[in-house]
Amino acid sequence: MPDELGFDELLDDGGLIARLLGRTAAGRKRGLLYGPDLPVVLLVGGPGMGKGRLLRCIRDRFGPRVPTAYLDCGLNDCREQAEQRPASRSDVTEALRQIASQYGEWAGDGGKIAVPRLYAGLAAVAASDRLAHAAPLVDEVARLEGLLPPRSFWHGVLMGAANNYLGFLGGLVTTPLAGPFINALLDGLFARLSSEGKAALAECYGDYPGAGGNPQAGLRSLGGDFQQGGEARRIAEGFLFRALRQDVDAAYHSVRGRLSRVGRPALLLDHADDSLGRRLLKPVLEDRERGHHDRLAVLATARRADGGRFLHRAGGAPAKMARWEPFTGALPDWSRPPGGVPDHAPLWRGVLLVRMPVLTRDQQKAELSRLRGDQEQPDTAVRLRIHSGVHRLSGGRPLFVTRLGEAAAALTFPATDDRTDCTDCTDWTLLDARVPAGDDGEGRRVADRPVADVLIDELVTCQRPEELPPEHRGHWLDLLTHLSVAHDVECAQTLMRAVQEGRDDHLSAYLIADLLEDSGWPRCPRHFIGDLGLRRLLTRRLHLLRPGGAAWHTDHALLQGHYRDLGNDHPDALFKTAGAHRMHHLLASDGADLVTRYLAGTFLTRPTAEWCEELLAIADAALIGADDDRYARALGEVHVHGDTRRRLIDRLLHAVWLTEDRTQPLDETVPGALRGPLRGLSEELARIADEAVRDQGPEGADVARAAEGAALLVRMAREWGDRAQDKQPLQRCGCTEHIGFG
Repeated sequence: MPDELGFDELLDDGGLIARLLGRTAAGRKRGLLYGPDLPVVLLVGGPGMGKGRLLRCIRDRFGPRVPTAYLDCGLNDCREQAEQRPASRSDVTEALRQIASQYGEWAGDGGKIAVPRLYAGLAAVAASDRLAHAAPLVDEVARLEGLLPPRSFWHGVLMGAANNYLGFLGGLVTTPLAGPFINALLDGLFARLSSEGKAALAECYGDYPGAGGNPQAGLRSLGGDFQQGGEARRIAEGFLFRALRQDVDAAYHSVRGRLSRVGRPALLLDHADDSLGRRLLKPVLEDRERGHHDRLAVLATARRADGGRFLHRAGGAPAKMARWEPFTGALPDWSRPPGGVPDHAPLWRGVLLVRMPVLTRDQQKAELSRLRGDQEQPDTAVRLRIHSGVHRLSGGRPLFVTRLGEAAAALTFPATDDRTDCTDCTDWTLLDARVPAGDDGEGRRVADRPVADVLIDELVTCQRPEELPPEHRGHWLDLLTHLSVAHDVECAQTLMRAVQEGRDDHLSAYLIADLLEDSGWPRCPRHFIGDLGLRRLLTRRLHLLRPGGAAWHTDHALLQGHYRDLGNDHPDALFKTAGAHRMHHLLASDGADLVTRYLAGTFLTRPTAEWCEELLAIADAALIGADDDRYARALGEVHVHGDTRRRLIDRLLHAVWLTEDRTQPLDETVPGALRGPLRGLSEELARIADEAVRDQGPEGADVARAAEGAALLVRMAREWGDRAQDKQPLQRCGCTEHIGFG
């Protein structure tokens, strides 16, 4: 996909990024937003929303204009490097070293950024391992020398001090003398520093907890805290990040910096809600809450809509948390909320949440046209079917749109507007379409695959939750696949007990729901897998998991048995009764005849409003792997055994099923197919009311109930027909209402 797809407003000359950094991508100066108290900008959105792609766009477009460092906190390289010397490294120190190296390679206006404060702190940490021999300590300190630009003042001072250490330790390389090593390091350093250098370190490390203004004491304490581990190490790591930010500030405050540097430097942290990212963001937010301001523009990504639980001391994000969505026509205002006690204030006070934009319908159409390129365009009807299918499945997620567009570009359909050919372009057709073979970006040839498999790899397999227990990582996708047929947590837990039977370690549906939310997938009150596109991917995979859709049928049969055992009249939060919940799974797996009989049997025994609610809940079922005769049955073209009422209910059930399934564009006959049976059933109730008047008199209870039901069905005929005509689902649902049909 184009790198900047969907990001125009964010990246343009008057957009948020240019105003935050004070430079446009072309290098023109822009007035700065905020300051001196800066928010951390968190780009929030689930898988496939383009958060990492946006950070890479910022790095590539703005990186030549302002000093920019990029770090993917979800990769393992920092952790792997730290594990080589766990006593003198951590993933945070390795991350800071990588960030500092990028600033040290800056070749734009003002030149490289030196990081002597960070170097001194990292050197103290490297020299503080009291159990190590001197030679490895010397090597560990020498490893840091690349952080200092050649021929800089600081490089000369520190290299001179390093030579002193080496001479001092020349005869002691086999003796564990870490104490003399760190003493020699600090004594040699401060002996050679100018008054300016001593003042710089005093301003930084003299402020370390317990240092009392003495930078040497601060550096020794920092090294000792790092060795201690736990919370003490966290404090030391946070202070090292403060030292790096002070180095960056110093590069702007120097005489040369004031003359040559414009705007703000940027730090881009992808997957910042992972462990490493949280340990980098927390000290920044804590320092700024305490009044330690800096000019570093931190842009980070998080999957949860509230930025992540680590920002909130208890509960979810408060309503007053600063949020902004692109395409609102104005840049976000931000200021730190008044009040707040340092060290006790929640971290969200220093955050601006920016919701990642979804692609508009016009942007989706433009992307699909771009991907089709010079190929012959399909006729209008087919093109509209493809566009509506991509819109339904993707919900505007850029990755989803592009992958489906790549696959759809290879599809061909007959040029016809006939209703019977609607099934030629269902959601299943799009998901089965194959992404053409190509290059994986690393020179390896990749065979063509169904686009559904590609999307599952990119959205699920490659983005497992960080807190997923290791013993469940291998079958995480299988668990989600089975849960594609679940609704509430009780339904999901029933499946999990069966699917994990025989395993020593079980993963509960309650924890899975939490992990899905942490992964950025939305919740829906009516579906356990709350994103329609993801649910379709997993539904398709479940049907293909075993030959003949056996796994699909087994899971539905399992749930049918569970709700049968509860009894038809047992209350159910989503379906009103356990009987209706059972009928839903029966409809999805075994067809409609028994469901029609159930609905006909409850038509007169349930209040009409409840009966309609049950009907909607039952009919929200996917049809996969079976012939689709729903149009014919909705229009009464298939003979159904039974009386007039049962035939009307069968027609209504299939019309509602078509409307609520949302796997294909609705034919224009569907609104009429909804209105007709509802009005017919209303006439049935009106007739019953008339008979009750003759038998009981006008005040009879049966008269009132039947008359009320007749009036309600007339109203439902109008409302449901209008919603279908407007391409809206009949039942409000968090994961589908904003999508519609076409």
